[in-house]
Amino acid sequence: MSRGHQAIIVGAGILGLASAYHLLRNQPGLDLLVVERLAGPGQGNTAKSAAAFRDMFSSPVNRHLSQAAIAFYEHLDKFHPIGLKKIGYLWLATAAQMAKWARVLTGMARAGVRFQILEPRDLTARLPELRLLDLSQGILGLNCGILDPARLTKFYEQEVLRMGGNIRYHCEVAGFCRDAQGRISGIRLGPEVISGDGVIIAAGSWTGPTLALTGLEVPTIPRKRQLFSIPAREGPLSHLLATPGFNGHNLLPFTILPGGAYLRPAAASFILGFANPDQAPGLEEPPQAEQDFYEKRIRPQIVRYFPVFQECAPTHAWAGHYDEHPPDSTPFVEPLAGALVAGGSSGSGVMKADSVGRIVAARFTGLDVVQLADGREFRVAGLGLQERAVPPEKFVI
Repeated sequence: MSRGHQAIIVGAGILGLASAYHLLRNQPGLDLLVVERLAGPGQGNTAKSAAAFRDMFSSPVNRHLSQAAIAFYEHLDKFHPIGLKKIGYLWLATAAQMAKWARVLTGMARAGVRFQILEPRDLTARLPELRLLDLSQGILGLNCGILDPARLTKFYEQEVLRMGGNIRYHCEVAGFCRDAQGRISGIRLGPEVISGDGVIIAAGSWTGPTLALTGLEVPTIPRKRQLFSIPAREGPLSHLLATPGFNGHNLLPFTILPGGAYLRPAAASFILGFANPDQAPGLEEPPQAEQDFYEKRIRPQIVRYFPVFQECAPTHAWAGHYDEHPPDSTPFVEPLAGALVAGGSSGSGVMKADSVGRIVAARFTGLDVVQLADGREFRVAGLGLQERAVPPEKFVI
């Protein structure tokens, strides 16, 4: 048995490292260890994320989590660039979708969420490449954009190490130890046993299999998501990428089509994605992007409204997983058998990571309320599973 630690975090993705960062900020000198099965920080689903952020949610809880995290990321980007660009989110919607979302949009407006409704003439004026077809209106979210997840994760990792935390890579948890009362009191790394005063599990879509080692379960499911990169260095795609009139970066916003496929601007390219709701849940190791999925499920949606993609083929593709929490599509932070489990990010782990990390740190130290980065307070038990106070999210991509 190696020496013990005051805190052990399983997972060096965005949630695990954000939690470690805020734990060490709250408790300088804390003896903290982060273990990760991969070779470096954020190399699991964090690296495979579309890495976009928005505050357009129907749930006040999701709005608060994202708005506070966005506030922190904006502040951080000023002295530690993380590639943050507020390019906006643009939903292209049919009349049926606008009718379905009417109450949700009214609620967002009353809550102060900044967005604009674009009429067909506005859309065609700004997007000459767009075919309107059945489109009724556009919804342009203004406090939304993209960032670089590798830079953000690296910031958290560097700060954890600077504050005295320890990180061990290439370390896969093989089991957990329990004390006389049955509470989780450490981890097993092969033959090595490491004790801890507290264990935090922040393993993303691997949370289920990790907890299965303890005989515990949480209501999350992994669901594969696939992304495909299309070059846009010249010609019509380059013009579409550099669309003026939406934001100060002269970029097309993160654009969501009626069927759920989306276009995410990147460096001289587009990233096309689709979180297929019909795909059976499950953890694929390693997850593989499927050309057939692009040809049959993504490209038809894109080409229908943007014919300039008709002859385009992806030059790069990858796949990861959402850590879905089906009851309400909102993360949770819950003590289970002496461990603290953070998960269920439901595809918005990067955009809410800083807020969830603060809540993990507060709950670990026994605080009832935590101040998030926007200065507002959050009752930590409300994001748990036992005292949950979270309405179902109704504005899901």
